[in-house]
Amino acid sequence: MASNVSLPPAASRLPSLAGMRFICAIAVFSAHAYVSLSFNGDWTGTNTTVLMIVGRSALSFFFVLSGFVMAWSARPGDTARAFWRRRAARIYPTHVLTWVAAVVLMLTVTGGTVTLGNAVSNLLLVHTWQASFMANNSLNVVSWSLSCEAFFYFCFPLLHRYLKRVPAKQLLWWLGGTVLAVIAVPLVTSTVFASQPKFPPFDVTYDQYWFVYLFPITRLLEFVLGILLARGVLTGRFLKVRFSHAVLAFAVAYPLAMQVPYLYSITAMSIVPVLMAVLAGAGADIRGSLSVARNPVMVWLGDVTFAFYLVHFMVLEYMYRLINDGHPASRAERVGSAALLFVVSFVIAAAVHTFFEDPLSRRWGSRRLRAEQVSPAAPQRADGEPVAR
Repeated sequence: MASNVSLPPAASRLPSLAGMRFICAIAVFSAHAYVSLSFNGDWTGTNTTVLMIVGRSALSFFFVLSGFVMAWSARPGDTARAFWRRRAARIYPTHVLTWVAAVVLMLTVTGGTVTLGNAVSNLLLVHTWQASFMANNSLNVVSWSLSCEAFFYFCFPLLHRYLKRVPAKQLLWWLGGTVLAVIAVPLVTSTVFASQPKFPPFDVTYDQYWFVYLFPITRLLEFVLGILLARGVLTGRFLKVRFSHAVLAFAVAYPLAMQVPYLYSITAMSIVPVLMAVLAGAGADIRGSLSVARNPVMVWLGDVTFAFYLVHFMVLEYMYRLINDGHPASRAERVGSAALLFVVSFVIAAAVHTFFEDPLSRRWGSRRLRAEQVSPAAPQRADGEPVAR
């Protein structure tokens, strides 16, 4: 499993991984657009099922990639406090901005209401720690994944300190064991939680759905897999995976995910292809082999992805009301609307990233470590953030 490929310095950017983030963002947008724009309104149809499986595997990619990038760009001598400060500066301002936007849009456009408890828990990113549909889906719906990420970042200093001690020769065993744990989560869920009442239109209860898909502790397994992958790559292992291998793995996994019980289709069936995709992107950059995702435009699009992810669902939910006044829309009209809303989402996200997210991250996360704590081989951005994200 080891390779004699010359590795770049830890914390140097792997641009293909940034570009791949945008590809995954398209997958998530497509799934949400198909459902939000009421394409037949059927959650159990084949098209909906396929898109939801693809979208959820994209979210799994984000979780694995997060662990990989955190471990890849970890700074020698860094402190937990400094790491948490940089992560908070990177994600929290944009979350607060979209939280405020969600409150305003809900009150002014739909006239809806939200309880103070749900609003506060959403703002503090703790709203996925209870199996409550109203809490989990409050305000900006997609912020549930940010609640998981916040927990991942809180755990990272301890996890990384421990996983760094795993001998290189044992990493494959650790990867295999953690993958089996991901696959076992649906089995444990079906055993522990009651099977009634069902959460329509799925043949599971909401508690089961929440535990597999939304609960930060179960999703932490994917973050851990990312850390283990980075450890392997940094030791010269796992570098032989190519994009063609990952594509083939997805081609096998997606049809299987259509056939297995619902809980297994969420993450378990796609986790191995997701790991292969991360390794393929990292390996392509390390080897210098062909990678469309390494294109500078794709890398920039990947940098905008976080803001895009946080704004796109609100654009779909609220702006479609301006396009469609409630009359039945043809498939062509819905496709056209989805394309337009994608562009609108991206324009808003680019503005948020350029004028809000990035400046505040540079300002609030810019306090550097002492010179002796920073590896001279680890290039940094102007804001003190590692060049990999």
